[in-house]
Amino acid sequence: MTQSAANISQSLDQPSSSTAKRDAIVKAAAQVFLEHGYGAASMDHIAQEAGVSKQTIYSHFGAKDALFEAIVHSKCAALTGRGVSSPDENKSLEDVLYDTASSFLTVILAPESVTLYRTILSECVRFPELASAFYRSGPRSACDRLGAYLASAKGNENVQFPNPVASAEMYFAMLRGDLYLQCILSLREMPDEKEVAAYAREVTDTFLSAHRTSQK
Repeated sequence: MTQSAANISQSLDQPSSSTAKRDAIVKAAAQVFLEHGYGAASMDHIAQEAGVSKQTIYSHFGAKDALFEAIVHSKCAALTGRGVSSPDENKSLEDVLYDTASSFLTVILAPESVTLYRTILSECVRFPELASAFYRSGPRSACDRLGAYLASAKGNENVQFPNPVASAEMYFAMLRGDLYLQCILSLREMPDEKEVAAYAREVTDTFLSAHRTSQK
């Protein structure tokens, strides 16, 4: 990688006159990647869609894989901006987990997210940097954030997390269950808000039950 996820995030957050240009590049790149696939997407096409020069793209992102990682980072902001990243101290562990589950499911079940994931699956063998960028900025980041929260929540509400990161990985794996698989495979319609809420609650209750130290 020519530029790390942290550097990309920092550059996107810098208050300068080029912020709008960066946003336009990311938006255009996402559209081109989703329409043509990662391998077929060219910097020339992205530059044309964004209304900038190809050199401008390289000056901001360095290479196509770094640009893709910026897209994933911006998509994950909807998840990492709520729940786990800044939990409400007045909320119970159960409520924080439920909020996290609801946000996570809303993000991954969005039509654009589903298309993005299908693109990654179809091209990850030919372009391993694509899979690496997605995993680092998406699933790995989410698990690390939740793991850090669970580590601080040890002993709350009669639950224990001997390995917080492993527990976080389990939680997100449970959320990406049969419901998500069927949606990815187009075997069913996307769930509505009521079904997402019920599924988030069920997974949260099951997860907490598995980690409870005593049952009354």
